[in-house]
Amino acid sequence: MDFVYFAVVVAFACFVQAVAGFGLPMIAMPLLVALFGIRVSVPLVAIIIFELQLLMIARYRMSLNLQTVWRLSVAAVLGIPIGVLFLSRIPEAITVSLLGLIIIFYVIYSLSNLPIPGLESPKWAYLFGFLSGIGSGAYNIGAPPMIVYGDTQRWEPKLFKGNLQGCFFVMSIAAILTHTVSGNVTTDILKNALFAVPFVITGAFAGFSLDRFINPARFRKIVLGLLLILGINLAVSWWR
Repeated sequence: MDFVYFAVVVAFACFVQAVAGFGLPMIAMPLLVALFGIRVSVPLVAIIIFELQLLMIARYRMSLNLQTVWRLSVAAVLGIPIGVLFLSRIPEAITVSLLGLIIIFYVIYSLSNLPIPGLESPKWAYLFGFLSGIGSGAYNIGAPPMIVYGDTQRWEPKLFKGNLQGCFFVMSIAAILTHTVSGNVTTDILKNALFAVPFVITGAFAGFSLDRFINPARFRKIVLGLLLILGINLAVSWWR
């Protein structure tokens, strides 16, 4: 039954990202850690992200502003090796609990509706991109800093989705290369990534087809509620 669980997780996570523009790693990571462990899940999800981003970047290519996101992408690429190094050096029990805490803090931030000040200087992109790269390398969770930066720039929804996809595409390539050089990508991981392809496509096209019929605010609250449960479960795993 493990392959059914894996297929459902991949399809659902891709569906969420296709609708919301982000969310695949935050859904997939905590669920797949229970199946594979974190050191297998991180490179595996990085490859799955790349598979999805091929579809996402094609869909949102007209909404992507390269001049806006190149600083974020460059800084993220520099941060990814630090995240991968963190993953290999810190005990798994600690990294899993930290992953849960990151998810919990993101949910709290998302639900708080705190006013985010605008940041005019483009230099801020380097900081947010670098933090995003560290999160991507360690957990594939590079979205929160990117989302916060997008809020400071007042990106409208289409530009928001397009810019995120551009950054995620670059980050997924850099993450896969770093994990490969570090010896984290095994034959079994590649086999699982290949097995995931039809479920990536199914989840993505289901999201593309249904997103216009889904209430964004309600869908967001449902996803955040699920993330909170997953985050708490991971955060307390260290003390079990």
